[in-house]
Amino acid sequence: MLNDKLNLFKVNLIKSKKYWLIYLVFILIFSLSFFSMKNYIHPKMEIAVIFLVSILGIFFISFYQYHNSDNEIYKVAFIIILTFGIICSFLTPICFIPDGAEHFVRSEMTSEGILVPHYENGSYMTIQTTLDLIKNSKNTLSTKYDKINGFKANIFQTDADTKSINYTHVKYPSAFAQNPFYGYLAQGFGMFIAKSLNLNAIWLLWLGRICNVILYSVLIALAVKKTPILKVPMIVFSCIPLAIYQSSSLSIDAFINGLAILMIAYFFWMYKAPDRSLGKKELIIFTIIGLLLGLTKITLFLFMLLILCLPKSKFKEDKYYYLSILCIIFVGILGLIWIKFYASYAFQHSFRHNYWILKNINNTSQLNYVLSHKFNALIGILSIFTKYLDNDLLLYANNLFINKINSVYLMFIGAIILLYPSEKIDLKSKISVFILIVLIYVGTYITFLFTWTPIGHLNNIIGVKARYFLPLFVLLPFVFGFNHMEGDKSSIDMYAIVLTISFLALMLISSAIKFY
Repeated sequence: MLNDKLNLFKVNLIKSKKYWLIYLVFILIFSLSFFSMKNYIHPKMEIAVIFLVSILGIFFISFYQYHNSDNEIYKVAFIIILTFGIICSFLTPICFIPDGAEHFVRSEMTSEGILVPHYENGSYMTIQTTLDLIKNSKNTLSTKYDKINGFKANIFQTDADTKSINYTHVKYPSAFAQNPFYGYLAQGFGMFIAKSLNLNAIWLLWLGRICNVILYSVLIALAVKKTPILKVPMIVFSCIPLAIYQSSSLSIDAFINGLAILMIAYFFWMYKAPDRSLGKKELIIFTIIGLLLGLTKITLFLFMLLILCLPKSKFKEDKYYYLSILCIIFVGILGLIWIKFYASYAFQHSFRHNYWILKNINNTSQLNYVLSHKFNALIGILSIFTKYLDNDLLLYANNLFINKINSVYLMFIGAIILLYPSEKIDLKSKISVFILIVLIYVGTYITFLFTWTPIGHLNNIIGVKARYFLPLFVLLPFVFGFNHMEGDKSSIDMYAIVLTISFLALMLISSAIKFY
């Protein structure tokens, strides 16, 4: 049986030769164009990563050729995200992602079984190793060719790989106490394993990251398996390099993005369900997912409105449609209770409270200012549709990579959104989902206007990042896709997967070029 599978894989390897040759040429050309003088002088890490992703790319393309049916394509999503994510877990500097230190502290606390962080005397308690790794991540390294500052130190610039875990308890001022505990269970479990096995300190970070990647890959695999439509676009947008980068950190974003995409997949499944088939069970499942998602970020409660984008005919009886409205209200009320009596209180127990004082931020005063300057507020909100988001979809803070390939990647994303073949969607549902996308987009900016922007700065809303909108990309082909051609679509699917793998490979190569 094993021999039969190996022979079949060989057949698919030969069958997909054209595609993996395109892949190899693509990454080779762009990789060499990224190299600077120091990379050519010390190319060991760069060559190792290029060789690794070359082998993996060939394997993944052949694997897709073997598992490209609707019933098996979720396996492709799982293995691509898992593999690239784990490699990224090792390559990424220690606390490189935004708020990485704070996510680190919260994950370590969760590994100790502390699900609700306790704030006392202006700080939270973590262990010395966590603090050491955070400090090491800020080390400055100067060489003849490069200088690394801030949170860009990699493992070779610390001694964390030789030190044991130090369990001495120390204080740290912030721990994302406003986030629900379940968003850190995966990271905490990975750290718990590192502690249980008495591994060196660096494994506290690495195993936490790896378990976070596993969580994200499982959620996306479940989503791709569940959705009856737009499976390949869902894989493409789940594999946006920025999303993989977040999932391979200790950030709660892995859970948020994965669960949001799973919720969208469930919406797609309900949309394609036979008429008069949706009842209480489906509403309960959708409501639970919506509640878990909404508690992580206030604007994501709006995902519950997806259920109103379904044709009324999908429900077994009209009463279930009206019950769905009650579910939305129920989740909204619980969300307000959570924000009022826990999240807003915990939010102040961090560096953010001092930031508010320093930058003159007060949501009540901001609201009064908005109400007294309604026209300026309207202009400020309308201007967000033309503002540049302060993050690239490909990789954080890597201008070399962004400048050379960002435009190519955006064209690829645009092609998937506009031209990808899909089944026809009724106009009413398209308009409804589009309105939801706009509400979440605008709602995110408004939230940051009141929680992160100084009073009166209506035309310069601070703090909004592209990573907050990653799940929305999955909805865009549903709204804007217009290529409903009939016939064989396998070639288009193959090119979409090949390019997805290619950009992920370039993300890893770029990390090796910049940080090693």
